[in-house]
Amino acid sequence: MSVLFRKERWLTVAQLTRAWGRELANPGEADQYIQDLVHILLTDISNGRLDDSGPLREDQRSGLRLITPENKAGIVKGHHVRDLLRTSQISWASDHIVVMKEAVLDFAKRRELPPPSWWTDDTDMPADAGVTVKDAHSVAASPTPAPTHLARPRGRKPKKLDQVKQDMREAIRLGQLTPVVLRDMPETNLADWYDVSRDTVRKARDAVLSEMLPAAAPDRK
Repeated sequence: MSVLFRKERWLTVAQLTRAWGRELANPGEADQYIQDLVHILLTDISNGRLDDSGPLREDQRSGLRLITPENKAGIVKGHHVRDLLRTSQISWASDHIVVMKEAVLDFAKRRELPPPSWWTDDTDMPADAGVTVKDAHSVAASPTPAPTHLARPRGRKPKKLDQVKQDMREAIRLGQLTPVVLRDMPETNLADWYDVSRDTVRKARDAVLSEMLPAAAPDRK
């Protein structure tokens, strides 16, 4: 399997840990190594240790991506992953969190682990690591808990509905969440976060989703 990954610039956590864990394991201990590797990697990811270890893209060097409904990988930070893991299954997160090659090699060095063999002899890396997901499940097909560690809206505006819509659009533009994550976030969490009523946050979310994900917007009457 590792030979097939030689030219990849990234892998999901699940792909990486399965292949790498088998390389690190003693005979008969692969399952335990894979489980331990998932735990250690997700711990470092959640603590932000991979945030600045990736290729430069959009003026950021994030080593992480989150698979979007368009089967692409958008930049995500460790604290978003930490919030995601509080309410989602590790298996789902492992299939949707992407780790860039540079971040993996930095993680291996920091943890004093032998790096994945398929990447140790391939030093040519592209400047831009924008990717299209080929072998991962679509986020749109999975129930998605939402990161709640978004940039808190500043101040209060006379028209709360318009302000909340603006804040939601800005969070999506900055890559702090995706439209699908916004769609699946509980109303009570959103209302608390934006400090408005559930009715206001519902209207704001429906308006923003109708602009960005017409098919995904909830049908409320």
